[in-house]
Amino acid sequence: MTVPTAEVAPNQIDVLPDELLINIFKFLPIETILECENVCSRWKKLSRDPALWRGIVFVYSGKPGQSEVSEKNLQIIETHSECIRCLKIQYVYSYPVIKSIIEQCHNIISLELVMCRIAKDFEDDITRWPNLRKINLKNSLVLMNNVDVLVPYDNFKYLNYLALSDFGLPVATRDSLLRCNYLSQIYIEKVKNLDIDYVKKLISSKMLILTALHIYGGDSVNDECLLMLSHCNLLKDLAIIRCESLTDAGLIKLADLKQIQHLQIWNNVNFTEHNLHRTLSSPNLVKLESLSLSRIGNISPVIVDVISEYYKNLKFLAVYQCPRIINTDYEKQLKSKFRNIDVVLY
Repeated sequence: MTVPTAEVAPNQIDVLPDELLINIFKFLPIETILECENVCSRWKKLSRDPALWRGIVFVYSGKPGQSEVSEKNLQIIETHSECIRCLKIQYVYSYPVIKSIIEQCHNIISLELVMCRIAKDFEDDITRWPNLRKINLKNSLVLMNNVDVLVPYDNFKYLNYLALSDFGLPVATRDSLLRCNYLSQIYIEKVKNLDIDYVKKLISSKMLILTALHIYGGDSVNDECLLMLSHCNLLKDLAIIRCESLTDAGLIKLADLKQIQHLQIWNNVNFTEHNLHRTLSSPNLVKLESLSLSRIGNISPVIVDVISEYYKNLKFLAVYQCPRIINTDYEKQLKSKFRNIDVVLY
């Protein structure tokens, strides 16, 4: 007696809707996605769908040892230029090379130039992509000293992420940030000498949408700024690199940040031990995933004990150059106290 076998359709995967196939393709390496183009006309179309390519960041690097991957990605950029949505160029010191790459990509929504050298021409070149959602110029330099690169940020009506090097925000373009209605992630920790009234305007203009703010600080941030930030109900990531101008009045407002996940406050001798203890013991802050308190004068063993006992989600802690911690017997105990944390700097 023979048992009949079920008939198997040769292309069962083709019964799936386009949206589901695209979601499956998202789990594939780029090389496999490119091979999918050769299966059939339907797969070729789906393999080039913008929803798929929005999640792929193409990296071109001038760093030694990365040339093979970069050349392979450059070939893909040349053959699939209309598909590229996210482009990252790093360690490239010739702006003509940078320009030759980005000019091929007409549909990018994310542009990152990291550790690159940028020419004055960039301020005009970047306006070719008015739909940019992300601009990252972190740790890049301008080729000519004393030359302002004037990027009109309000030309990018969908911009929601901006990371700048120290050259990225001259006076002439600062107000353009105020007019970016979707800008919710702002990383300007390298930009010095911002006017405090401007910083207040910036916080006020983004109060309802701000999720991340990294700022240099110094005389550009005062206690009133922290009061304003405490009303930013979506704020998850805050870094103030220079906190010398802040007092306990601003410090205690950090406890009101309901959604905060990442906090950095550096360089302060004004915060008292009592209010540091009070603030860092607050229910909102004990949920932090990363915390940096480097060079905060009154961080004491008692405060660090609170962190080690109650901060159950913490994966990164920095108490670098805190004078009441370093070169003490307590410093030797830190590794044992935080053995469950991935990174502890002290």
